[in-house]
Amino acid sequence: MTRRTLSLIAMVLFLVPALALAADDALKAAPKKFKVLFENDEVRVLEYTAKAGDKIATHTHPAHVLYSLSTGKTRFTMSDGSKREMDIKNGEARWSDPVTHSQEAVTDAHAIVVELKKQKKAMK
Repeated sequence: MTRRTLSLIAMVLFLVPALALAADDALKAAPKKFKVLFENDEVRVLEYTAKAGDKIATHTHPAHVLYSLSTGKTRFTMSDGSKREMDIKNGEARWSDPVTHSQEAVTDAHAIVVELKKQKKAMK
């Protein structure tokens, strides 16, 4: 390999993770889709509303709980490029570790997202 090729490979290996870290906060990525309902030093509670076909650019969430206020489907593209679909029912709650993804609402969607700002230490 040439020195130029090695330099390009090294640049990609360092930039791709940096781009994932530079992804916008959900509220910045989609201010018309997310509304802050409550926020303090521990949590941020967001209301998420989308119509079928709405897309949100790559963004991040810390560890969070999603509570669905509607039944629907969302398509995610993860930071590693893999794709996932989530079917969720009205009244269903789901846990997620920190995540970076873009998303597309396959159906109309309405949910509450409770993001944790601090990781709690395990009790002894």
